[in-house]
Amino acid sequence: MKKIILLILLIPVMATAQRCPSPMPANIFKQHLNQLALQPNDQQKLQLAKNILPGSCMLSSQIKDIAMVFGGDYYRFEFCKRAWKNVYDPNNFYDVYDAFASFSNALRLYDFVNREETSAPTPPIVQFWYPNLAYPVAVGYRGITGCDLPLAENDFEVLCKPAILQKTDAARRSEALKIVANNCLSLGQIMKLSTLFQLESNRLAFMKEVYPRVHDLENYSFGTEVFSHVPYKNDWLAYCPTIIDPPVTPPTASPVVICEVTQQDFEDIKRSIGNVSVNSTKLTLAKQIISTKKCFTVRQIAGIIELFSIESSRLEIALYSYDYCINKADYYQLTESFYTTGSKDKLLEFISNK
Repeated sequence: MKKIILLILLIPVMATAQRCPSPMPANIFKQHLNQLALQPNDQQKLQLAKNILPGSCMLSSQIKDIAMVFGGDYYRFEFCKRAWKNVYDPNNFYDVYDAFASFSNALRLYDFVNREETSAPTPPIVQFWYPNLAYPVAVGYRGITGCDLPLAENDFEVLCKPAILQKTDAARRSEALKIVANNCLSLGQIMKLSTLFQLESNRLAFMKEVYPRVHDLENYSFGTEVFSHVPYKNDWLAYCPTIIDPPVTPPTASPVVICEVTQQDFEDIKRSIGNVSVNSTKLTLAKQIISTKKCFTVRQIAGIIELFSIESSRLEIALYSYDYCINKADYYQLTESFYTTGSKDKLLEFISNK
């Protein structure tokens, strides 16, 4: 394909201004790229890629990386044709042509790009600080409410500016909670606020915290749009009905805890494992203790995982401990204990198969 690039570079390329404000952050792009690579065929890869594009802004190199995921030039062409309108650096778009297996398909894309550039100008894409998701509309809502009347969108945009300017999830949460404390918000508005958080676990925690004060409570199913992982979606869908229609607790005695690892026991366990310096011996000891004590919470398992510095050992403990966890519904939270996306994905796949 180097010859293809050389030939295309010999053709005059029309200078193009940037058409979107800033490219997709590398960590978010990596997540999308990994999800695309997991799709079983080119058709499903294209469908997922098309869902990523609305409201996105990408570097030419990012578009090329996605194009390389496809097995055939037809699907590469269909994706690149759509991605052209979302490119941050159009003057570098020639990099994308190198993703094609044949010169003819690269030339087809070149012709498409230049036809687009020479056609009548189109209105600029309006950029928002939040992603292009299916946000519910609160106007005309007649269901159960958590507050009287949601903020007008113009007022909401003004109030959100301090939260948008923050650099960490903790600071964003602090500013977002100030907005919620003094105003009535729609579900769509808290969804937009939640997208400011980089970690999906923080998004879920924020959404749960403020949901009872949302105007259009029965629109909660739209909230799954802000999550990419199924366990977070399921957790949200399971939580909301308990707020709308709280279960009636029968007048019975408090449930008896069948088994548990007390805090004192847990501190002793961590001390015993932490005193072992050889990784293989530490791993064997940890498994023996886990299988003997049996009843660990997700938080306790996370504490044991933190005693290991090697990523493969951390993952091995997470997989081994599943059968000895007493709150398996929260097991996905252990993804926060890993350094790499690969380990996170392996754990989520393991949980899904269980």
